[in-house]
Amino acid sequence: MIIIIMIIIIMIIIIIIIMIIIIIITIIITIITIIIIIIIIIIIIIVIGIVIIIIILIILIIIIIIIIIIITTTTIIIIIIIIIFIVIIITISSSSTTTTTIINTTTTTTTTTSIYIISIMIIIIIIIILI
Repeated sequence: MIIIIMIIIIMIIIIIIIMIIIIIITIIITIITIIIIIIIIIIIIIVIGIVIIIIILIILIIIIIIIIIIITTTTIIIIIIIIIFIVIIITISSSSTTTTTIINTTTTTTTTTSIYIISIMIIIIIIIILI
């Protein structure tokens, strides 16, 4: 009788120990899974952040390229306009010189210088607008 009671007590103790071990193992497993889930979430956030940063960088590079293209085209257009102005001014000054040489030499110099001054002023204004 005592032996049976002892065996039952030992079995109960063994069952309790096994239950405690199982509980500890499940707690450890849940902690590990929670840690793994947190790590995965952090990795996903980092990857999303990197992707967003890359997208932003690509957008910035595209904007910079567009700005560079706009600046170069406008400068080319302005250079062409300046060249056209210079050609017009040269033709005007040469024509005025030929016509005014007949009349007076002093008037030619004054007209050409005034035309040159006007052309220089126009170029300066264009440069200021560019800047």
